[in-house]
Amino acid sequence: MTGLRSSFSQCSPIPALLAAIALSACAPLPPRLEAPSQATVSTLTKLNGHPCTGTVASTLDAYHVPPQSVRDLFYTQRLSGESRLLGYTAWMHLIDQPGSLVMDVDRSCQFEQAYTRGGAELPGIYRSAF
Repeated sequence: MTGLRSSFSQCSPIPALLAAIALSACAPLPPRLEAPSQATVSTLTKLNGHPCTGTVASTLDAYHVPPQSVRDLFYTQRLSGESRLLGYTAWMHLIDQPGSLVMDVDRSCQFEQAYTRGGAELPGIYRSAF
């Protein structure tokens, strides 16, 4: 037991840190968000008039996703373990793609990340394995 304990005490967090840095280097950079186009805002607002729809519209424009390709849009809340609101997740099914385009925003609707799930693939957007 003593030999095993001393092996663990000599472990360094450096390899784990280097792995995290290497993996983050593979993640796409978040887009530069600008004011959304009126067409994108209008299309998304018809699907869901959530307060964060403007940010989602800006993100769609930044990733060059045509608004007419969005079939539906709904939001879920992200809560902490103490049931505090952390933010929202926007879920979109696209007309020409399987799976979902997903965007996370904080509770003040600031963009956090975008990714696809369930087989959807879009240029510049991380494809989740789940």
